[in-house]
Amino acid sequence: MPTAPFAPGLGLTDGTIRIANSNPDWPETYERLASDLRAALGDLAVAIEHVGSTSVPGLPAKPILDIAAGLAPGAPAEAVVAAITGLGYEDRGDKDDEGGRLFVLRSRPSYRIAHVHAVPHGDHRWDAYLAVRDRLREDAEARDAYGALKRRLAREHLNDRPAYGEAKTGFVRSLLSAPPAGAE
Repeated sequence: MPTAPFAPGLGLTDGTIRIANSNPDWPETYERLASDLRAALGDLAVAIEHVGSTSVPGLPAKPILDIAAGLAPGAPAEAVVAAITGLGYEDRGDKDDEGGRLFVLRSRPSYRIAHVHAVPHGDHRWDAYLAVRDRLREDAEARDAYGALKRRLAREHLNDRPAYGEAKTGFVRSLLSAPPAGAE
């Protein structure tokens, strides 16, 4: 099991939605988890990045850390699975274009605190994780609009995480296709 303690308020019961204010302790918890992942994966991963809403200062988020593991070319899936599950993460299988191979870390039964999305470094999923994160970090208008959307959708889909996720898809796609505010 990765090193505790985790950031206060981090985690969410399976199937529920709760949006928390941005927490300045999230990056520290990410760094501890990333350090464990780097050590376990070694040459299997080219990079480990904090992605998702918890990686954007000032953005309200579901309090679950999202971590992207950019896998080295030819990294054997069974070795990746063994390395990550050896840290206490559950292998939830390959979600393909929905985020790569998903691993879930729980601090107690039915209570998620982190997701690892293992994808080939540099593929379209890797690029999208970083592009969305970077756009929201750089564009306060987009960040604030996304935060407001997340809060509204959380109220509408309180106990339906799949519906909540699906409802955000159009906004996330727009972040990838539109130029940042103030760009020519």
